[in-house]
Amino acid sequence: MMKKIDAWLFYSEYSYNKKIESGYIDEIVRKAKEEYGINLEVKNIHKFTLISGEENKLLYDGVEVTELPKIAISRRYEIYLFRQFELLGVKVFNNVQSMIDARNKMKTHQMLANSGVKTPKTVYIVPKRTVMNIKYEDVSKILGKKFILKWIYGSQGTFVHLVDNETDFNELVLKYQGKVLFQEFIEESFGFDIRAYVLGGEYVGCAVRKSSSGDFRSNLAKGGSALKFDKEDEIKDLAVQAAKAVNLDICGVDILVGKDGYYICEVNAIPGFKSISKVNSINEKDLILNLIRKKLDEK
Repeated sequence: MMKKIDAWLFYSEYSYNKKIESGYIDEIVRKAKEEYGINLEVKNIHKFTLISGEENKLLYDGVEVTELPKIAISRRYEIYLFRQFELLGVKVFNNVQSMIDARNKMKTHQMLANSGVKTPKTVYIVPKRTVMNIKYEDVSKILGKKFILKWIYGSQGTFVHLVDNETDFNELVLKYQGKVLFQEFIEESFGFDIRAYVLGGEYVGCAVRKSSSGDFRSNLAKGGSALKFDKEDEIKDLAVQAAKAVNLDICGVDILVGKDGYYICEVNAIPGFKSISKVNSINEKDLILNLIRKKLDEK
């Protein structure tokens, strides 16, 4: 008798193929079974087709899915697919609403502030559809002459800009059609931040991310490097509080260091684990499998 599927782990086709080539998928499936007692399968999200009409259905590689897992772990933002899983009774981590909230930087800051989490001062001006009503002078009155401008849906350090003049400001606001937020520039954290990880409500570790090119951004995707942080006790509770505020079970928390202490800059619902793997003995496979085991054991 075939054992019921405990969990599916999802990657984009590009990541899926790379992980097949490296042996990662064979290893995590073996590790799940032998060390965690989990029947795990890894899926390519681009092989799924969603059907809605009289009922919601899923096809995988052209064949209707008739046996669903108990748990789905998403390693890519793909809202419609995972909404379909939730509608079919599968527990998705992160849940779809929390992924939507975390993807929108302004909504994230609203939720963090509402939970009492300290963030840089953040400004959003409601844009008009036909006329640019967002002005540099209005923002600079609140944040000063130099501040951060972000597209509200960016990730991996892209679409984030340090602005200190009206010309650049106007060009960027037009580029993003007014869907931007403005944030206090924490100058003391120029070129570095702390990426902390929270899984299943528990702090699991962190790393300092440092720019190697003089860029104010420190993301590894922008060429930054990872270093060990020796004051973890100071940021553990803050990281957990931030993940809880946005209801994320898998969360990367970006923390800035200012003259007045620590600030939550962003949270990420699909964090990479490169930085923590580089400075600790923590293994990405174990992080994921520990979370699955914990969720399977919950009543």
